[in-house]
Amino acid sequence: MKKIIVFGAGEFGELILNLSKFNNIDVCAFGDDSPKNEGREIEGIPILKTNELIDFSFKKSIKNAICAIGDNRTRSQKYQFLQKEGFNMLSIIHPKSLIDTKVEYGNNVIIEMGTAIHTCSKIGNNVFLGGDALIGHHNKIGNHVLIGGNVSFGGSVITEDYVSIGVGASIKPGVKIGRGSVIGVGAAVINDVPPETTVVGVPAKPISV
Repeated sequence: MKKIIVFGAGEFGELILNLSKFNNIDVCAFGDDSPKNEGREIEGIPILKTNELIDFSFKKSIKNAICAIGDNRTRSQKYQFLQKEGFNMLSIIHPKSLIDTKVEYGNNVIIEMGTAIHTCSKIGNNVFLGGDALIGHHNKIGNHVLIGGNVSFGGSVITEDYVSIGVGASIKPGVKIGRGSVIGVGAAVINDVPPETTVVGVPAKPISV
């Protein structure tokens, strides 16, 4: 059984704890610097501040980690920090997801229950795929991306780094979603989305934020 630490003690951290039970993984500690988590535990597992977590891992010879934070930028920072500290960043997949042939994915990829990824798709590092998402064939998903539950991608969609896609959004085949863009809940994206743009609605249109 692999022993790991999980950075993030919120709802995403609890998702990892659930997934660990299907993947022969032992979560030994959570990391979280929020004052509200000081002294707390999750199912008997301690929540430690960053420096305490690193010391704990060193003493217990734990070399594996998963970063479980919802915000892409914060998750990216902690992911890179843990890499620099020498941790092996694991990916974790629910057994009731469906991964087709010729699918590639990187480190710290979290795939929830019911998600389907079709053939010849490629997923980068530090990506969260919510439950029942449908990723069509020949998709390219960048690094530090969050895709909500019940999102539907057509084929050959390109999703650049740091994109967030809300629950229930639909993406037309062949669309490109630019770096750092946000797709609103339930949006229907039928045109390319420029970098750092928020789109909402059916069809999706840019808004000022």
